[in-house]
Amino acid sequence: MNASLAPADQMQLAVHFHSQGQLDNARTLYEGVLRQFPNDFGVRYHLGLLESQAGDPERAALHFGRAVQANHQNADAQNNLAFTLQQLGRDAEALPAFQQAQALRPTDADIAVNLGLLHKKLQQLPQALACFDQALQSHPQHVALLCNRGNVLQLMGQQGEALACYEQALAIEPDNPVVLCNASNLLGELARYPDALACADRATRAHPGHAQAWVERGNALKLLDRTADAVASFEKALQIDPVLVQAHTSLAATVLSDSVDTGRAIEAGRQSLTVFLQSTYLAPRLRHTGLNVSSARLKHDVQQAHWLAQHGHDVPGLAAFLKTGEALLRKVQDPAATRAVHATPAELARMQTFLSAPWVHAMPSIPDVLNPANDWPALEDAYLAGTPEILTIDKFLSDPALKAFQDFAHASRVWHGEYANNYLGAFANRGFNSPLHLQLARELKQRMPRVFQDYLLTQLWGFKYEPAVTRGINVHADFAKVNLNFWIAPSKCNLDPDSGGLKVYDVPAPEHWTFEQYNIDSALIYSFLEQHQAKCVTVPHRCNRAVLFNSALFHETDTIRFVDSYESRRVNMTYLFGRQLR
Repeated sequence: MNASLAPADQMQLAVHFHSQGQLDNARTLYEGVLRQFPNDFGVRYHLGLLESQAGDPERAALHFGRAVQANHQNADAQNNLAFTLQQLGRDAEALPAFQQAQALRPTDADIAVNLGLLHKKLQQLPQALACFDQALQSHPQHVALLCNRGNVLQLMGQQGEALACYEQALAIEPDNPVVLCNASNLLGELARYPDALACADRATRAHPGHAQAWVERGNALKLLDRTADAVASFEKALQIDPVLVQAHTSLAATVLSDSVDTGRAIEAGRQSLTVFLQSTYLAPRLRHTGLNVSSARLKHDVQQAHWLAQHGHDVPGLAAFLKTGEALLRKVQDPAATRAVHATPAELARMQTFLSAPWVHAMPSIPDVLNPANDWPALEDAYLAGTPEILTIDKFLSDPALKAFQDFAHASRVWHGEYANNYLGAFANRGFNSPLHLQLARELKQRMPRVFQDYLLTQLWGFKYEPAVTRGINVHADFAKVNLNFWIAPSKCNLDPDSGGLKVYDVPAPEHWTFEQYNIDSALIYSFLEQHQAKCVTVPHRCNRAVLFNSALFHETDTIRFVDSYESRRVNMTYLFGRQLR
């Protein structure tokens, strides 16, 4: 095309086509110039923009990278290179490019937002805060900077300063729905529930089509125990955006309580799981970027696929996943590591059917989930007499229920939460649920009515561990009144019979502490326990052993060393009832 034109004229015409959206014509001209000047900054930069616009971040990153090599002093090229690297999941490579862009243009608010958000994603919160603070010196009225600064402060547990940021942003843009949603969320954390609702109401009145505002409104209503209104608000969010993951998970969590229709609670959890899997594994961008997955997760998923195949489960895409997943796993020296394994778009395409299948094991009907041979009134007396309230219950489940829960844990593709110490989580509002799960909650309230009183079932989850992970969940407390934790992995799989279970301290979290303080800040918690000379009750792992305790007591997973096989993985299930901490 127009080969007779001089390179400068070809570039001018290419830019014209590009501006008109005629990408194929523009690409042909750009590439013609590139053949003559392979290291030209301008043509590389424009090709990067074009491929980014065409939805091919891999090619865009290649061109932006070459443009940066040609001129590393161009802030736009550095910023665009970093952005495309992020799209490809190459965050570690994106960070220095963003930093170079900011160094070249220190007063650019957009670059500061990009860099700060990447620091936040990488859990580098002090660096993110410093980035926003620096940019705010030049742009003190920049709403996105203020909002993101508030969000980082909120994550750091500095709620007062975070709220001040949101209020400053709202003074500039009173109806900004993103800021109002963040403020509502924070006010909920501060137990200022009516204020949280008022903030969310402001957002829905100003922007009735903003789905996230209806989610935050539902969350505030739930905290005010207005469950029916909360459900209606989440359903409104889903009318606006049927695939909004947070709306599905919030709705499923709200209808979980065993006082609500069991069928609806299970269906909401299944629908939430389906939408989550589609958004995670079938997103259109993955056709160009592929997928990064930790080697520890890949090891689990390959092991699970083998188990499913061996036990005759006809999961869609199982054979194709096994072939590709095993090949990827063979490239990893340490399958228990957290480092990412990259599946190319072609490799991901062969695994997508399996990865996106909401496969949940069907549970049998069982008359008694709890072991009917246990003396439940005596166990109830023992729990209530405890100071503090901690009780170990052996032979907790009936034999058929234990087998059913083991099969559910092995077969169900619900283990999608991923944590730093190589353990996986599954939650009732994302598929970790069945009639048997909810039957257990009802039986507990029937067998031990003075313990569980009229407390609602507020959370239900499971955790599955890498066999030699050595560490599990860090020290924390939970918001609930009563915590039930039980284990279902065979006792013979535990290589240290004196460990592998739970450590519960005899000191509860202070009522005025925030969620971040009592649930996340390990250094603060250990200091608090030392000051109060807390004693620890260690409950070793045993199959079918439960620990019932006051949920406000600090607790943590004990050291874990299990046989390295799929069925040997330590699995615990946790139920939370009621609420006492904010």
